[in-house]
Parts: sequence; C-alpha cells; structure tokens
Amino acid sequence: MKKILIKFILIVGGVLVCLVIFVMLAFHFSPKPGAMIIRHLFSSEVKITDESGFEKVKSKVALTKNHNYNSKFGSNTYDLYLPKGVNHPVDVLIWVHGGGFVGGDKSGVKEFATKLAFDAQMAVIAMNYKRAPESQYPNQLIQVGELIKTLKSQSDSRLNLSKLMFGGDSAGAQIALQYALTQTNLSYGKAISIPHLLTKGEIKATLSYCGPVDLQQVAHTKSENKAMQYFVKTVAWSELGTKKWESDPKLQEASLVQHLTNTFPPTYITDGNAYSFQDQGIAFSNQLKTLGVPVSQLFFKTSKQTITHEYQFDYAKKSAQRCYDETLAFVRKYQ
Repeated sequence: MKKILIKFILIVGGVLVCLVIFVMLAFHFSPKPGAMIIRHLFSSEVKITDESGFEKVKSKVALTKNHNYNSKFGSNTYDLYLPKGVNHPVDVLIWVHGGGFVGGDKSGVKEFATKLAFDAQMAVIAMNYKRAPESQYPNQLIQVGELIKTLKSQSDSRLNLSKLMFGGDSAGAQIALQYALTQTNLSYGKAISIPHLLTKGEIKATLSYCGPVDLQQVAHTKSENKAMQYFVKTVAWSELGTKKWESDPKLQEASLVQHLTNTFPPTYITDGNAYSFQDQGIAFSNQLKTLGVPVSQLFFKTSKQTITHEYQFDYAKKSAQRCYDETLAFVRKYQ
C-alpha cells in the first residue's frame, strides 16, 4: 500500500511539474496567455458612476447597438448614440475604446457617450475593433478607416460627416489620434499605407483620454512595479508582434509626437499622475503648442492627489467631473 501511495505521489508530482513547465514555456514563447489575463481584467461589467445624472439624459438619447461596418477583420461593430428630436445633421465624434490593445469593448463608454451626445447635441459612434494579439498593428488603425468608408457609403442624413472629431481612451486614444495624424500628415499616412479618406477641414478636433501617444517613451522608462512591467511587455508584444518590441521600428512609427505637423487638429488631452502615461501626454501637448496647434489640457503633474489611469470616467469624483466639463466646452468650441 505504501509503495502504491509513493508511486501515486510521484506520478501526480511529475504531472504538476510538467504542467508548470508547459505554462512557463507558453508565457515565454507567446504573449497570448498574458494577453488573455489582461483581457479578463478589462471584461468587468460596465457600471454607471453618476446614476442620477445618467437617468436625466438617457431617455433623451437614442442608442442603437451593434451596427456593422465593412471590414476584413473581425469585431467590426459600432454603437450609435444620437440625441432625440434633432431634425438636422449633427456633428460626429468617433470614439475608440481602451483596454491595452488586447481588451476592452465599446460598451465601456456608455455613460460618457450618452452624456456627451445629449449635452453637445452630437452623434457619438463608439467602435469595436479586432484586438491584439489576434490582430496586430496597424490593423486597428485600418479598421478606423474601414468604419469611415462605411459611414460615407451609407449617407445617413442624420450625420454630418464633414464635421468629424476623433477621440479615445487609453490605447483607443493612440489609435484615434494616429488615424487623425494619417489624414492630416499625408506623407506619414502614405508611409504606413493608410488611405487618405478625409480632408483637414473634415476633422475638427481630437480628444485623448489617458492615451499612450508617445510610445517610444515606454522603451526608455523602466517601472519598479513588476505588474506594470509585465503589463507593458505583454501589451507591446501582443500589439507589435515581436518579443523584442523595444527595438521594433513599428514602435517609433506609432509614436505620434515625432510625426506631428501644424496641420494636426485642435486637441483636448488629459491624463492622470499614477499608473498612466502623463509624461507622454505632456510631450504630445508641448509639441502641438510648439507647432501652433490649439491645445486644451488637463494634467495632474503637481497634484498631491492620486489620479489614476482612466480616471475620467468615474463621475463620482471631482477630477472626472472637471474633465467632462472641459471636454464639453472644448467640443462646443469646435462644433
């Protein structure tokens, strides 16, 4: 009996060791296991943070979900938020969701999109895109163009597509602003093979919420936080498709600051001071100012209060309320 027990323990132990080795190898040779963990972290239920404010405007905005746009990739759907009772074409904000390129969903901006659609009397289009590592750079960028093509072909009389704004949060901000850059810096767009679909006059403004808009900084900034190091490595490997992402030319290509010109649209940009990309946002803002592009900004560099990544959607906090008020004022200015 004792021999059988020892044999059983050895077998179980051997299986566990093999399993551990297999898992370690999986994480070593592919970003997918880590990306799936991060994706799960971004899959929590969407919560309304200001219920009374949301209820006041929810009935005044028509939300239609899961429209399809033509794409050679998957996850090609969008939600349309449209103020009710408007009898003329309204301006359009195209919003790209965050989630570290590997997670997130268009439904995450439900509260923000509903509020802005009513307060600014404009349409908000929240798009999905195929996430990394299943779909890698620059595919998400291409999908923004595919959405534009579909919207133009539909000729929806409710939408004024000659007055567009682009915005996004976290990774979505990088995607949205990079697309705007391809449309306003034609040599840059041509270099990365993104079709020119919009004129400078059609893009009225851009909005960046906690976006990694100067990605090259990531390669030179080493966080002491192990979880943050793992997150950055996994996300960059997933999106760029190479484990040695720090030296990948695509990292410099997707780092927007060095490609900006004075034709870039007026921009509202904000970021928190903890676990986020504030220094990248500041570099982006400073370069726009140098180029003479109008910028409105909200950073917390000198604040003693901890303002974390994606702070702007928690409307129970004064910092988020301030961000929203400034966003609304900015949007109205360029409508």
